[in-house]
Amino acid sequence: MPRNESPLIGDVEQFTVMPPEVSALLAAATTVDGTPPISDGLLALVHDPTPQTRMWGLRDPGGALLGFGVAAPQGERGAAEAVLAPAHRGTGAGGALVRRMHADLTAAGTPAWFWSHGDHPAAGHLAAALGYARERELLQLHTDDSPVVPAPAAPDGVVLRDFAPGDEPGWLRVNNAAFDWHPEQGRQTPEDIAAIVGDPDFRPADVVIAERDRALIGFHQVKLHTDHPSGKTVGEVYVVAVDPHVHAKGVGRALTLEGMRRLLGLGAQVIELYVESDNVPARRLYESLGFTHAVVHASFAPPTE
Repeated sequence: MPRNESPLIGDVEQFTVMPPEVSALLAAATTVDGTPPISDGLLALVHDPTPQTRMWGLRDPGGALLGFGVAAPQGERGAAEAVLAPAHRGTGAGGALVRRMHADLTAAGTPAWFWSHGDHPAAGHLAAALGYARERELLQLHTDDSPVVPAPAAPDGVVLRDFAPGDEPGWLRVNNAAFDWHPEQGRQTPEDIAAIVGDPDFRPADVVIAERDRALIGFHQVKLHTDHPSGKTVGEVYVVAVDPHVHAKGVGRALTLEGMRRLLGLGAQVIELYVESDNVPARRLYESLGFTHAVVHASFAPPTE
């Protein structure tokens, strides 16, 4: 029987709110793959959808949820991600779900870049069959357990300190200048920064500011994950940015080390980060600090027609 005619596959339907079974589906896939199938950004929109958020589900004839997909704008482009119950992989169910998502997004004139977290070979084959092109590779790197982090040495005249009210405009300016090439990170708004600072769990010490002559020239935002799929307490080098117009060699390294030091102080057992595969200078810096390659996350650009 052809893979796309499995009797276990039912119909794909669209949702306006997240079905309650999605949480168990995500947990099962994360356990098997060792990495969440849906990114934090899209997952937040699953729980609190905007008018531009679209969700799909694939159920078997008995009504059980086999797969779930979501798409929404992220920065200057659309992003789409899908998850399939591990027990139903290889049945054609994933292909049925993604083909429907592709058809609906194309018909609406809102094409999206599909992500495969963990770079599953089946996802790559399906993407190619639908005319998608592998465009980006995001590398997930990590340290060994209990890494030794040397004390940061900031360049002369540069001070590292906690975030303070009033830093928001400089934070935004440096972020957008440093990531002007990035389709998601490089289009932040004052509202985005305000949302971070206004979060009840926000701590000023979680954003290290680099300042010279009373001007903000860089920052490092860190995160601590106590619910990491590895079962460990994991610190994340979340965003490191230095004003590209400032000549102060060593600021990025000092910011990274200071953030790592703070994460270890919060109880992190391992530290991880994400970096574009073609960002050679950043990769060299992180490798020199003890980060090694763990997981590849691949993005596929939609057909141009």
